[in-house]
Amino acid sequence: MSSLPKRLPGAVLVGAWVLVAALHLILRPERRLLVWPLGYMLLEILAGASLAYRAWRTPGGERAAWWLLAGSAFLEVPNLILTLLGLQGSLSTGMAQLPSYLSLATGILVLAGILSFPRGRERGGRFRRRVLDALIFAASLLFLLWVMGIQGSFRAAAQGVGLRVFAAYLNVALLGGGLVFMTSYHPDRSKGPLGWLAASAGAWLAAISCWTLAGLPSVVATRPWIVLAGAIPLFQGLAAWSPRRVEESLVANPELRLGGLLPYVPVAVAVPVLAAMLAWSPRHATREAYAIFLAVVLLLLFRQVLAIEDLEGARRTLEDRVLERTRALERAQETLLRTERMNALALMGAGLAHDLNNLLGVIKNSAELAVMDLEEQGQAVTRDLARIATAADRAARLTGRLMGFVRRESEALSLMDVVREIREMESMLRLLLPRTVTLQMEFPVDSGVFVRSSKLRLEQMLVNLVANAGGAMPEGGRLTIHAGPGAPGTEETLIEVADSGTGMTTEVMERIFDPFFTTKPSGKGVGLGLPSLKAMVEADGGRLEVSSEPGRGSRFRIFLPRLLPDKPE
Repeated sequence: MSSLPKRLPGAVLVGAWVLVAALHLILRPERRLLVWPLGYMLLEILAGASLAYRAWRTPGGERAAWWLLAGSAFLEVPNLILTLLGLQGSLSTGMAQLPSYLSLATGILVLAGILSFPRGRERGGRFRRRVLDALIFAASLLFLLWVMGIQGSFRAAAQGVGLRVFAAYLNVALLGGGLVFMTSYHPDRSKGPLGWLAASAGAWLAAISCWTLAGLPSVVATRPWIVLAGAIPLFQGLAAWSPRRVEESLVANPELRLGGLLPYVPVAVAVPVLAAMLAWSPRHATREAYAIFLAVVLLLLFRQVLAIEDLEGARRTLEDRVLERTRALERAQETLLRTERMNALALMGAGLAHDLNNLLGVIKNSAELAVMDLEEQGQAVTRDLARIATAADRAARLTGRLMGFVRRESEALSLMDVVREIREMESMLRLLLPRTVTLQMEFPVDSGVFVRSSKLRLEQMLVNLVANAGGAMPEGGRLTIHAGPGAPGTEETLIEVADSGTGMTTEVMERIFDPFFTTKPSGKGVGLGLPSLKAMVEADGGRLEVSSEPGRGSRFRIFLPRLLPDKPE
């Protein structure tokens, strides 16, 4: 920013303040009346020059803010001259209030300068919250200063002190509110120029507090604590020489809640202060104090309304996000179920390819025999052609069964004979098993075991269980499928699939129905087969039981409500 050595301007400002403060403290009180205003005027001129230099050297949106701050510093010079004339008795009665007006104008310029720094783009809701937070901070701080002023006996003060007190208190309150507005949702901004301006506001508050606790004397130039006021232009000047730009910290961080709580710190102090005043000294509570506190309460109510709106907006946003995530999970689950279905289809395809190869061999051999018979002229070829037709029919049935399993996405529920349907699935189920596994089907002698379901659901149930059983018997074994009535005295239909495979441990059995849990190698399964099986069984009003021991195979038992053909419901 500057061609001057980085530390030299700051050192000059600090050195000037130390010199003025030391000179003030070692002089006799009567000499301070002249020396302090001149020393303070020097500090204001140095601060104003620093701020004007920063404004001249700064491009972009910050320039106006620095010019306003420089104007506030230079405006203090005529104010100090008038104050000095008043101490000498050279100020006319008509101009006695002019220093108070200039002091108020100085505070307004400082506030305007702070608010003129770039703020970045923000939504309207956040902007309203920041404004209310700033007003709450300013009003509650003004209330606390006013209560301290009550102890300083406003009514006993000299004529004209009322405006001076109001201007001083209002300046501090507005400056604090402006800084809260700029930094409460942007904590990183306090590390640069705004941090030095906040320190200046702190020095301003400290000097005003000392003045109030001292009884609001009309002459302050002789008091030792007035050196705190000298830190006001000091920190303003140091802000001008800060290498950081306010624009560098425009990213809001609402997750840092400490900044959001800052406006309510004076409120937390104001409430017990008013309660103590009403309890022990109610006659000292003035109408002004009540009015300011009432303003704080109203601002808090408005802020509460915005907070409720924020909560309602957050609730709606959360509901929308939950709905969106739920839909996404449903889509993902549907995709994974399709993947599980395709895994089973791949197993069937491997067996189908083997059987189709055998059938094609039969067709090929029968065709060759038919050709030989035709060449011999006179031999009948009906038997060979019949073989070709039979093999082709079997191949068509196999491929049709496979394509039907792929195509059917939904199927209406109806009364169906479980035994008959499972018999028809036998050829398809064999395709899911390795050649080393023997499939055994056990059915009652008499058919007529009816349930209310669909062929698609029944196929999916059996395909899931048979495919898993085949994977559990890599070295071969026996798979038994049993269907028939349940236990005597119950109106249930039992479908049982038992294998002689590796079995499952207790820990695995506790998780087999958890979505996405699988013991298969990566890429071989997604862990949705058994959860979807359980969901289908329960959707049909049934239940699923499983028993297994490591090394002794597994047994899955599906119980479905049994119906009679003449009473399907």
